[in-house]
Amino acid sequence: MLEEKLTTHRFQIGQDVRIVSSTDLRLQMRQSRFKVIRLLPETPEGQPEYRIKGEHEAFERLVLERDIAPC
Repeated sequence: MLEEKLTTHRFQIGQDVRIVSSTDLRLQMRQSRFKVIRLLPETPEGQPEYRIKGEHEAFERLVLERDIAPC
Protein backbone atom coordinates (compact mmCIF):
# COMPACT_ATOMS: atom_id res chain seq x y z
CA MET A 1 0.00 0.00 0.00
CA LEU A 2 1.38 3.40 -0.99
CA GLU A 3 1.29 6.12 1.60
CA GLU A 4 0.73 9.60 0.33
CA LYS A 5 2.82 12.23 2.07
CA LEU A 6 0.82 15.35 2.85
CA THR A 7 2.62 18.54 2.00
CA THR A 8 2.11 21.66 4.06
CA HIS A 9 2.40 24.67 1.80
CA ARG A 10 3.09 27.97 3.53
CA PHE A 11 1.36 29.98 0.77
CA GLN A 12 -2.10 29.55 -0.75
CA ILE A 13 -3.48 29.91 -4.28
CA GLY A 14 -4.22 33.58 -4.99
CA GLN A 15 -1.78 34.89 -2.38
CA ASP A 16 0.62 37.68 -3.36
CA VAL A 17 4.30 36.85 -2.89
CA ARG A 18 7.68 38.29 -3.80
CA ILE A 19 10.88 36.59 -4.87
CA VAL A 20 13.52 36.80 -2.17
CA SER A 21 16.15 34.48 -3.60
CA SER A 22 17.25 35.27 -7.12
CA THR A 23 20.58 35.71 -8.82
CA ASP A 24 18.90 38.27 -11.07
CA LEU A 25 18.54 41.39 -8.91
CA ARG A 26 16.87 43.19 -11.82
CA LEU A 27 14.01 40.70 -11.56
CA GLN A 28 13.57 41.47 -7.86
CA MET A 29 13.47 45.21 -8.53
CA ARG A 30 11.36 45.17 -11.71
CA GLN A 31 8.71 42.64 -10.71
CA SER A 32 8.12 42.77 -6.99
CA ARG A 33 4.68 41.14 -6.80
CA PHE A 34 3.64 37.70 -8.01
CA LYS A 35 0.45 35.69 -7.46
CA VAL A 36 0.48 32.01 -6.48
CA ILE A 37 -1.27 30.15 -9.32
CA ARG A 38 -0.77 26.51 -8.36
CA LEU A 39 0.52 24.40 -5.45
CA LEU A 40 2.84 21.60 -6.56
CA PRO A 41 4.19 18.53 -4.74
CA GLU A 42 7.40 18.64 -2.77
CA THR A 43 10.75 18.10 -4.42
CA PRO A 44 12.67 14.93 -3.46
CA GLU A 45 14.48 17.14 -0.91
CA GLY A 46 11.16 18.02 0.76
CA GLN A 47 10.73 21.59 -0.53
CA PRO A 48 7.18 22.54 -1.60
CA GLU A 49 7.01 24.03 -5.10
CA TYR A 50 4.71 26.66 -6.55
CA ARG A 51 3.70 28.14 -9.89
CA ILE A 52 3.63 31.94 -9.65
CA LYS A 53 2.83 34.64 -12.19
CA GLY A 54 3.73 38.30 -12.37
CA GLU A 55 0.98 40.77 -13.17
CA HIS A 56 2.64 41.92 -16.39
CA GLU A 57 4.08 38.57 -17.49
CA ALA A 58 2.57 36.19 -20.03
CA PHE A 59 4.14 33.11 -18.41
CA GLU A 60 4.30 31.31 -15.08
CA ARG A 61 7.42 30.65 -13.02
CA LEU A 62 8.29 27.53 -11.03
CA VAL A 63 9.73 28.41 -7.61
CA LEU A 64 10.64 26.68 -4.39
CA GLU A 65 9.00 27.79 -1.15
CA ARG A 66 12.36 28.98 0.22
CA ASP A 67 12.66 31.45 -2.69
CA ILE A 68 9.45 33.43 -1.99
CA ALA A 69 7.98 35.48 0.86
CA PRO A 70 4.62 37.13 1.47
CA CYS A 71 4.13 40.70 0.21
